[in-house]
Amino acid sequence: MSNSHSLPGQHARRHGERQAHRILVVDLEPTPYKTDLWNAFSDSPKVDLFVIYTERKNWQPDGGHNYLKWPDNRHAHVTMEGKGLSGALRSAMVVVRHIWRDKPDLVCIAGYVHIATVVALLCAIALGRRFVMHADEFNNDRPEGRLRGLKWLVRESLRGLIFRFGQAVLVCGERGIQSARQAGCAARKILDFPYVIDVARMKRDEPAQVPPACEQDVRDGQPIVFFSGRMIPRKGLPTLLAALRGLMDKQWVLWVEGDGPELTHYQALAEQIGLQDRARFVGFCQFDLHSWLIRSSHIVVVPSHIDTWGIVVDEGLQLGKAVVSSDATGSGYDRVQDGHNGFIFPAGDEQVLARLLGTLIDDPGLRERVGRTAAAGRKNYGPADNLATLLRLINRAA
Repeated sequence: MSNSHSLPGQHARRHGERQAHRILVVDLEPTPYKTDLWNAFSDSPKVDLFVIYTERKNWQPDGGHNYLKWPDNRHAHVTMEGKGLSGALRSAMVVVRHIWRDKPDLVCIAGYVHIATVVALLCAIALGRRFVMHADEFNNDRPEGRLRGLKWLVRESLRGLIFRFGQAVLVCGERGIQSARQAGCAARKILDFPYVIDVARMKRDEPAQVPPACEQDVRDGQPIVFFSGRMIPRKGLPTLLAALRGLMDKQWVLWVEGDGPELTHYQALAEQIGLQDRARFVGFCQFDLHSWLIRSSHIVVVPSHIDTWGIVVDEGLQLGKAVVSSDATGSGYDRVQDGHNGFIFPAGDEQVLARLLGTLIDDPGLRERVGRTAAAGRKNYGPADNLATLLRLINRAA
């Protein structure tokens, strides 16, 4: 367990006699964009915030994330190891202690499929604490595999508790809203609370080192195609590689950021189809190098087959890049107006993707026009927008 920067209540004392709302966040792994979000909450004189990160990282086999540093961290928090059953139970005990002892005005819980978050839900209900539940998008398909009937019963029971006792359900974008309605949540309780980025911070980030090949690509002035995501099938990297195979007569390079179980396979696939001299696999990158990579690129591609959100779309749009997203990516569906501020293609359709990329590679003027439109978009949300959403909810409940 890593210690927080300050203990619960210290933030309230810094605000003196102001009536700050006590918010306890029960979150999963810490990430740079969560740091930006909870920093904005902590910076507000209206909020006394404490965050429990219930797992140091995503321990699933396809996790891929390896965050070792974060932006300047200004919010009080504690980070639990959360590994295995014993780690999850220790996280749950810390959650119960804080909900009981701190008497928060609002508990913000990240989902309902982990032990610690389920315990947070049940504890908040038992103690009569106001709470909200955050879920990217509700999966309304029937469970599959063994014990599918029991899985369905548990899921629906938990949802029933959330929809009945929760102050609100926080979801990501239009697809999240639709899924919550389909799951049975009252429309008045559904709030759009997407993942957000601090674009000003991303523009400032400067890594100590960058990959030499990428530095040379920038000096050469070739169009740079950027992919960032876990090396797992649903992120759709093979579709992008296949699309670029048909564009070898054009000038471009590909930067691939990310790690995961399929990394070696995808590297071999790129070599097999002749992209070894054009594809730079840079591995998982910390937040400052990630910012540099996406800032230095020209075309951002998110080819996911399944993705409830996909924050790279939002990053690319707000940084003024030409964004190409699959129609299976929640953020693309929510944010991209095809042909206006970016482009949408059918997930898995390498031929349509190749045509789009060929046009963008050949036409720097189009890339710039689309990027300018994207950077000025009305849905370019930041941490302050999510803070305002939650404060409105708290004031309404009060």
